[in-house]
Amino acid sequence: MARDLTEGAGLALRVLGGFEVCVGDRAVSLPANAQRVLGYLAVTGAESRREVLAAHLWSWTSQARAQANLRTALWRVRQASAQLINSKRDVVRLGVSVKVDYTEMMSCALRLIDTTLAPDDVLITSPRLLEADLLPGWDEDWLLIDRERHRQLRMHALEALSRRLVDCGEYARAVDAAYAAIAVEPLYESAQAALIAAHLAEGNRTEAIRQFTAFRRLLYDETGLVPSPSLFEELESALAEAAHPQVAPKRRLLETPASFSQQLTRTRRRAGRGEGATGRLRR
Repeated sequence: MARDLTEGAGLALRVLGGFEVCVGDRAVSLPANAQRVLGYLAVTGAESRREVLAAHLWSWTSQARAQANLRTALWRVRQASAQLINSKRDVVRLGVSVKVDYTEMMSCALRLIDTTLAPDDVLITSPRLLEADLLPGWDEDWLLIDRERHRQLRMHALEALSRRLVDCGEYARAVDAAYAAIAVEPLYESAQAALIAAHLAEGNRTEAIRQFTAFRRLLYDETGLVPSPSLFEELESALAEAAHPQVAPKRRLLETPASFSQQLTRTRRRAGRGEGATGRLRR
């Protein structure tokens, strides 16, 4: 048997933001079916019986045809590197030396959600790994649940990162992490709340008001709903502090926060009665 020339080379599989296989420092081109096999094994993270794997990936054809497609795909993967796949008689899994970005992302997200994470660990965490979509452009039935799980986990992790960075006084990074969460789902109120909290912690009340106003309008335009009472209360509390500082500013500077706070109160009461948000908040 010919010796595998890729043995000992670093193996990496990327499924976030796109699909890519690297052997050493070289990106390897693979046919679609070989990519689908590696993508499935990378996302599920476990060994799979051959018949189950074939049925998931080629559900529209016969079992015999699906098994044949799988054998061909595995052969094409081994042409790139025999270390990419660990295949036995009945089961298939990724090689133990393959580095998968999705696995790293899941580990990073779970650490951030863990409330016992040390501040030093928070400070060295970058949100970049949490920003990319899982296998964008792939239309696979088996991927639907995993893609939604990934979306929910990354949003919660980015929100947690933002709030933990606020606790560490890293306000600019906290704002960046919150914006990354909002980019995943603009209507996610907890992500909007994390951004507003970061602005308030930094003392940027005007930015907090602007963000709340934009979110309130977006939410009502898209769903006919208004933000929850807790988000109103958080912003009202900050506005109350702005309206009663230790050193009183000119009266003209107090009029906008006070007026805005009154509008918040009226809108919150309408929300409590189940009414829509009528009118617009004025800056």
